[in-house]
This record gives sequence, structure tokens and C-alpha cells, in this order.
Amino acid sequence: MKTFFSSLALLLFFPALYAQNDRTPAASAEMDYHLGFRIAPRVSTLGGGIEVAKGLSPRFGLRGGFNYFSYQYDATEEDVSYDLELELKSFGIFADYHPFKGSFRISGGLLLNGNGLSGKAKPSGSFDIGDKTYTSAEINSINLDVSYNSLAPYLGVGWDTTFGDHEHWGFTFDVGLIYSGAAKVALGVNHNLTNTTPNTDTDLETRKQKEERDLQEELNNLEWWPVLSAGIVYQF
Repeated sequence: MKTFFSSLALLLFFPALYAQNDRTPAASAEMDYHLGFRIAPRVSTLGGGIEVAKGLSPRFGLRGGFNYFSYQYDATEEDVSYDLELELKSFGIFADYHPFKGSFRISGGLLLNGNGLSGKAKPSGSFDIGDKTYTSAEINSINLDVSYNSLAPYLGVGWDTTFGDHEHWGFTFDVGLIYSGAAKVALGVNHNLTNTTPNTDTDLETRKQKEERDLQEELNNLEWWPVLSAGIVYQF
């Protein structure tokens, strides 16, 4: 009799144990993180752009993207006519670490940085170059070119709601900093100055270089470029 009940208990226990073990992979599968490709149109302080991402593991992923923005500024201030263009263009690649195997991520990466400012200033009255006053009869125009380091590291945090999810659509948001380095300022002066003295050209070059340094010091506040970015993600 004892053998009969022991055998019956085993018959009842093993199917239950098997069912429990059989559910474990299914539950685990539900927690597996989708490692497909994701594409995300975005708007950010780097301009409009698009990113492509790939999950590599439940904690790691890679992203690459391109951003572009252009703004034209035409105005006349204090007898000087300005024609300036701000151009933001960059391509970046990023490594994402998801410490909680979810949407939150810590990101580091590198950008090919083409951000800069260019333009021309044309005076209609007197104005200063390097603390020396010139007239519009002496100076025709000044060309301006401002650029930054071509390689710029990035560090930030963000969220991608499709990472670790099987949903096709989601939302992405990032906040971080890019180190662009010190501004590089180049001025070109078109003038009508006659070489009345041997030092005319040398003096103008000295004044121009001082103006470049002064402008560069003002722009050095933009060594660190803040990044705020948001977009819609499609996962496939």
C-alpha cells in the first residue's frame, strides 16, 4: 500500500514540476530584450536629424545619426550691415549602456563636428578693428569664419522606451554635453588703405589679430555645447 501511494505522489508531483519548469523559459522569454533595429527622427539643439540604433545585449546598444540646421541672419546695427549664417551639421556614433535593462541609458560617443558660423560685415560709417577706428572708405568689408574641433566627445543620459520592449513604436529623449573645444576665429579684411607708410599693412594685420583674439575669447563660452534631443522611435 505504501508503495502504491508513493508511486501516486510521484505521478502527481512530476507533471506539476514539469509544468513549472516549462513555464520558466516562457517567463524568461517575456523578459528577453528585443535586439532589433530602431530608427528615430529627432529634433535637438544640434538641429533636425535621424538616428539608427541596434541592440547588442540586454544592457548594451549602438547608435549612429546625422543632424543638420542652418540659420541666416541679415541685419544692420550701428552702421554695419551683417550677413551671417549659422550652420550646425554633425554625424555621431554612440555606445549606450542600460544599467537596469530598460529604457534608461548612459551614453558616450564621438561626433564629426561641422558646426560653425560664417558671414560678412560691411560698414557704412566708422567702426573699430582691434581698438583702432577705421572709416567705410578705408575698409570695404570683413569676412568672418568661426569653427570648432572636428572631433567632439559626447556624454549624456537618455531614455528609449522601445529598448527592452516588443512594441514597434516608442519615444526617445536625451540630455548631455558635447565638448567642441575652443573657437577658431578667422577674419579677412578687404580694404582700400594705401601703403602711405611702411607699417600700414603690418598695423592692420596686428589690429585684425587682436580682434580675432577678442572675439575668440567671447566665443570660448561655447566650448561645451548642451544637447537636448527628443524623437519618435520605430523598432523592427
